[in-house]
Amino acid sequence: MLDFQPKQKEAIEAVNIDTLLLGGARGGGKSYALVCKMALEIVEWYSEVEIKRLKIDVSQGFRVTSANDDYEQTYYYKYLIDYPDYFGVIVRRTEPALLAQTQKECKKVYPLLGGVWSKGQWTFPSGAMIMFRPCQRPEHLDWFQGQNVHRLAIEELTQFDQWEVEEMESCCRSSHKHIKAMKVYTTNPGKRGHVWVKKKYIDNCPAIPEGAPVWVEKYGIKYQPTRSNKVFVSKTGERFLFIPSLVFDNKYLSERDDNFVRNLLGKNKILKEMWLYGNWNVFAGQFFEMWREDVHVKSELAFFNATDKADLIEKRRNFDWTDWRLYMSNDYGFAERSAWACGFYAVHNSSGDIVKFAEIVQSGLTIKQQARYTKEFIKRFYDLEIDDFEIVVADPKSYWQRQDKGEDFWDFATAYQEEGIHLTKGLNDREAGAMAFLEVLRIREDGTPQMTFLDCCKETVESIPNLPADPKNLNDVDTTVFDHPYDEGRYFLMVLRGQPYIEDSRESKEDWREMVRARKTKEEVPKSWRVA
Repeated sequence: MLDFQPKQKEAIEAVNIDTLLLGGARGGGKSYALVCKMALEIVEWYSEVEIKRLKIDVSQGFRVTSANDDYEQTYYYKYLIDYPDYFGVIVRRTEPALLAQTQKECKKVYPLLGGVWSKGQWTFPSGAMIMFRPCQRPEHLDWFQGQNVHRLAIEELTQFDQWEVEEMESCCRSSHKHIKAMKVYTTNPGKRGHVWVKKKYIDNCPAIPEGAPVWVEKYGIKYQPTRSNKVFVSKTGERFLFIPSLVFDNKYLSERDDNFVRNLLGKNKILKEMWLYGNWNVFAGQFFEMWREDVHVKSELAFFNATDKADLIEKRRNFDWTDWRLYMSNDYGFAERSAWACGFYAVHNSSGDIVKFAEIVQSGLTIKQQARYTKEFIKRFYDLEIDDFEIVVADPKSYWQRQDKGEDFWDFATAYQEEGIHLTKGLNDREAGAMAFLEVLRIREDGTPQMTFLDCCKETVESIPNLPADPKNLNDVDTTVFDHPYDEGRYFLMVLRGQPYIEDSRESKEDWREMVRARKTKEEVPKSWRVA
């Protein structure tokens, strides 16, 4: 006999949604709820009267309630696994995690339902299948192309980037008469996906406090019970539901395993808030821990002394920059996940304080289009010219990397110069750049940082405070996340500090054709280059 906690039962019974998110704190019984949801969701449900009226053949995989179920009449029903063509997939970052953690919960349930484990999947008497898939490397995503998955489950959603999840989600579809396609995710605050998961799901479907805070005597703590909000419907019509859970929702664990709860109580403040109380408003592993939105982000209206949006248009175009020196900085990108980022900075002549007053973050633009858009942007919104900026910085690799064009060579810096923009080569010393960023964001004794950002720089103020530290180098940020506004910012800061670009001889490789042209005789040409 399977037993469910209230939140687990709510998850299993949740229908008419596209995405179900289970989580919050650690120990809430999320994985158990997920494996049960993947198998035990009831798809069809008929009373005995309806069976007779609709002339349904109950011998075709239907189960029947027993006299011990306390129903007034007999009901016939089907679980997901009672359909021969049902196909579910459970994803986790690594195969060892699937086998050590998810499999542990599956073994509590699936064998009782006749499930047999073999070759990475559970097969049930009807022929229904639930498969395990690790997704540790980009090539693992190829498997999902062309698949038709009725239920896609992802454990520990915040271990994945949004683009990875979106690629996996493309396989979740159903033309089945009765089974609706659904995604089921488990998650905790933290990890690399914290920001996008919070923004897409938690902020749109936040948990609701339920009743008064509860005092737990044996732990000497108080916590606030929560319940799920109503289903959130996105602009595209997708229906999301977030079911929050705490370790206190899992009576078996919170009441029987004191060590688990006391271990969470012993964590530092941030981890305790995340793992014990399910607080999504803190972020472990945050590189810029000093970030405070009320201090580092300033109103664009206030900076330009505008009364409203309409007034702002004129005030920006007629702003007196006499007391400021203007700079611009670029980080090249073309694809959506590697967007071009351009930041516009003002440095006060007397105080040295820095304000990032504008940004461009765009994908899909060629280098010529980027250069032209830069000029159009500053002219249209600020009535500025390129010559009003003292220096225009760019990342030291992309803009100076030579491109092959027949017998000629060109680079992005040359393309910019043809548009009247002379670029200064930035310095790609990651650790030094990170330290420079930490210094300007540090809160000084007067309660202010040296660098602030106007609230119109939305990509910047969203991405920079949520950059995690590189797990392999804690003196740098994680380079695998969206860090383009940060990158162009550190290039600017290094130039502002007077750090010159020093070319690494390992990066400078003379082109073979130029080397050939420089040699005067055939004998001077290396044998490996000669042709018969």
